[in-house]
Amino acid sequence: MEHTIAIVGRPNVGKSALFNCLAGRDISLVFDRPGTTRDRLVTNGRWGGHKFTLIDTGGIGVEDREGFGDAIAHEVELALAAATEIIFVVDAREGLTPLDQTVARLLRKSHRPVFVAANKVDGDKQANLDGEFSRLGFKGVFPVSAAHRRGLDDLRDAVTAGWDEPEARDPDEVKPARPTRLAIVGRPNVGKSSLVNTLVSEPRAIVSPVAGTTRDAVDIAYTWKGEPFLFIDTAGMRQERRMQDNLERAMTGRTAHAINRADVCILVVDASTGVTMQDKKIAGLIQDAHAPCLVVVNKWDIAREQGDASRSREREYYEQVQQDLFFLSYAPVLFLSAKTGERIEGLLKTVGMIAKNRVYRFQTGPLNRVITKAMERYAPPLVKGRRFKILYAAQQAAKEGTREIPTLQLFVNSAELLTSAYERYLDLQLREAFDLRGCPIRFVMRGRMTQAREKTRSQIKTQQPERRAKKRTSPSAKK
Repeated sequence: MEHTIAIVGRPNVGKSALFNCLAGRDISLVFDRPGTTRDRLVTNGRWGGHKFTLIDTGGIGVEDREGFGDAIAHEVELALAAATEIIFVVDAREGLTPLDQTVARLLRKSHRPVFVAANKVDGDKQANLDGEFSRLGFKGVFPVSAAHRRGLDDLRDAVTAGWDEPEARDPDEVKPARPTRLAIVGRPNVGKSSLVNTLVSEPRAIVSPVAGTTRDAVDIAYTWKGEPFLFIDTAGMRQERRMQDNLERAMTGRTAHAINRADVCILVVDASTGVTMQDKKIAGLIQDAHAPCLVVVNKWDIAREQGDASRSREREYYEQVQQDLFFLSYAPVLFLSAKTGERIEGLLKTVGMIAKNRVYRFQTGPLNRVITKAMERYAPPLVKGRRFKILYAAQQAAKEGTREIPTLQLFVNSAELLTSAYERYLDLQLREAFDLRGCPIRFVMRGRMTQAREKTRSQIKTQQPERRAKKRTSPSAKK
C-alpha cells in the first residue's frame, strides 16, 4: 500500500518547519508570518525502509487580505482527499484554540488516522504542555520541536506502526530514471503558474492576477510520453528596490536556488510588455549558472486579439528577444498561450530536445576538424604580439557537483590569449556544426604552462622517494 501523509493545521504553528524535518531536507519556505505557504508542496521520502509521500499545506482558516483563503482551503481539501494518514500540527505554547477545534472537526470527517504533533516544545520543562490536546480525541499527542528536531522519532514510529513491513531492497533492482527538472522562472504575474497548470492539465498551482501569488518553489511531477519531468514553479523575482520585506527576499532566494538545481530553465516573458530590465537580470542568473534554457513568450493570444500576431510580427518579436537576451543566444524562443494551451505540446518537445542535448557526446575527430576550420576561416586576434592557438580538443566529463552540460577541454598555447569575442565565435561555429540548441558549452582551458607545471610536479614527486633512499644508503648517513 502506498502511504501519503498530509501535514495540516491552522496558520503559523510550524507545519512547513515540521515538513522539512520529516522530509530530511529544506524544501518548504519557512517564515514567521501566517499564510506564508499557499500551494501544496509534495515530496517523496523514506523512513526505515518505508516509502511514503509527504504533503505540506497552507494554514486552515488563514485571514488573507489578498483573497487567497478559499484557494488555500481548496488545496488543503485536495491534500486530505489524497492522504492515508494526517499529522495535525498545533502550537503547544499557545494551547488549544477555537480554530484548532474547528480544524479537528474537519479532520474527523476525513475518516483518516490523525496524529497530533504539539510543536514548539523546545525543552523538558515544556514536555507537559501537550496535555490539553488529548481532549481532541485523536490517536495520540506527540510533543515535538521542529526547530530543535525533538520528538520526531516517536511521531514517526506512531505513524508507521500500522504499516506493512517494508520490502527488502533488491540489489539488482533497476532504479527509475531521474526526472528532468524544469525551473519555470520570470517576473511576477507573467503566467508561470498558469503555464504549469496547463502543462500538467490540472490546477496544481494557485493562479491569481495578484503579483506574488506563488511564494515558494513548488515541485510538480509529470510524465509525458513516458519521459518523467519535475516542474518547479517559482515565485516571481522582483527588482531589489521594489522588494517590500524580508519575505520577498527569501522568495527570491528560493527562485535563485531553483535555477541552480534545475536541468533546464524556462524563462517566461510577458508578450504585452516584451523583455524588461528585470527579465535581463533573471536571464543573467541563468547564464551565470550555465543552465540550459528556453525563452517562452507567454500571452501571445492577447497579441492575436489586438490583430498583431502575424508571422512577420512574430519574426520581428523573435529578433527583438534575441537582441535583448543576446547572452542567451543558445536559448530557443517559443510563442504560446498558457491560458488557451496554444503550442503547449511544442514546449514539451523542445524541453525533451534540450534534455537530450545536455548529455551530447562529441566525437573527437569531427570536433577537432570543426575547430581547425573555424580558426583557419577567422584567425584569433593578436594579444600582446601573440596569437591564441588550440592544439587539441576533447570532451571532458562534468565534474562531480557541477551541472551536466557539454564540456570541452581545449589544449592551448596560453589561455590568457583567448578573448571573449573569439570565444563567442568558437561557440557559434560549434553550434552550426552540432545540434546543441538550448545548451551552453563550457570551455576548460589547459595551457602549455599548466601542463609544464604539472609535469614538473610529477617529476618532483617521483624523484623525492629516490632521494630519500639515496640519503639513507649514503656513507655519511651510516656514520
